Amino acid sequence: MDKFEYMSGLPEVGIVPRAPHAGPLLRELYEQEHGRGGFAGKVTHTYHLYPPNNWLPEEARVLDGRAFATHWESPLVPIGGTHHALAVMAPVEERDVYRGMARLVANDSVTMNVTAPAARMDYFFEHHSATLLYFIHEGRGILETMFGPIEYRKGDFLILPKGTMHRFELGPGRHYYWMYESFAGDPEKSEAATTGQFIPHSRSDHKFPRSLDPRNEAGRFEVVSKVGQVYTRRVHPTHPFDVVGWRGDYLPYRFAVEDVRPLVADRSHVPPSGHTVFKLPGCYLCVFTVRSVEREGMWLPFFHRNLDYLETLGYHSGEFFSRGGVIQEGMVTLHPVGLPHGPHPTALKAFMDDRRPETWREVGIMADFANPTRMSEFAAGLSKKDYMASWAGYTTDPRFTYRATRLAEVRAASDRLAGARDALRPTVGDEPDSQ
Repeated sequence: MDKFEYMSGLPEVGIVPRAPHAGPLLRELYEQEHGRGGFAGKVTHTYHLYPPNNWLPEEARVLDGRAFATHWESPLVPIGGTHHALAVMAPVEERDVYRGMARLVANDSVTMNVTAPAARMDYFFEHHSATLLYFIHEGRGILETMFGPIEYRKGDFLILPKGTMHRFELGPGRHYYWMYESFAGDPEKSEAATTGQFIPHSRSDHKFPRSLDPRNEAGRFEVVSKVGQVYTRRVHPTHPFDVVGWRGDYLPYRFAVEDVRPLVADRSHVPPSGHTVFKLPGCYLCVFTVRSVEREGMWLPFFHRNLDYLETLGYHSGEFFSRGGVIQEGMVTLHPVGLPHGPHPTALKAFMDDRRPETWREVGIMADFANPTRMSEFAAGLSKKDYMASWAGYTTDPRFTYRATRLAEVRAASDRLAGARDALRPTVGDEPDSQ
């Protein structure tokens, strides 16, 4: 053993040559390159027991996409100027992760899908058009990849780079996943100059596979690939996870929502963009998680119109503070561009009465899709008919409805509070510490 230990420049696992495309070991193995950007971007090399192209030509065929995944290509329709709350999708019996996949919303570069798998995959899957980003709302299991297995559980993100062959091994219990397809590029960790590399999370929180389980098996191993809306099947006579080593940085990984370190501020409400975790072309993904409540700032979302993005929010756990008990875990809301939205009446009354909790104990996954974005017919079928009515309290509760004295009341309050200052502030000179 060397006296000193060093970190190498690129990750590598298992049996690998001293250099790619070179050396006598390559006469014993079969090298395969997984690369982006026409071999000029991220890349990983895998080293196989058998040639990766050893498929059985007579077994290859194009599948009927509608029969394979009935709702994945659900037709898209305009969302219009209406908010939607989507009920939890009922699991389809005996459907696996991909055969039960259903599209919810899409723009030109990103889609959001949902699946509630209730059967094991008897094939391997490759998506040749998009990188996949999963969020595990319910369930646990093992994601098998040729780079090694990744164990996952409730509250994990799974990132599968474009073209990565994989298979889900489901654990016991109920499963419910949200899945985002990114067609124009891989998710990038969100970073701002004002917060640095480690907020809201660190790249060291990305967990890559580091163990291999090479399979030296003969049989019939089916692989289904997706390119656009075309599904193709091929069959190999040897197990495709015959990888004895790999080297590179184009890899799948897991990221736990519990590792998000949220931005909080005592004196101001942090806007949703402050909670961004991943950026995708045409979309950014945010995590609202357990955090302390603003002491002096408005601790509810401000009423707002998002004029460039459709806001989707998946409710993972807890009672989301702005929804006033309207939404249940597992539901997804769609708030289209331009239409005002914000806290429900019961939540706003709690703010006005200063019933401030100390901590928000909730987790929500928000993905904002650049305009124009449409929803699917499948999603329209899940839409709760009375969601727009959940703001009805603003037209019926006397606290919010018309009063002839309203303008005079606001003017009086403005005069009364003209000299008010934050309690959390520096004092200047002989100025009193509080008003």
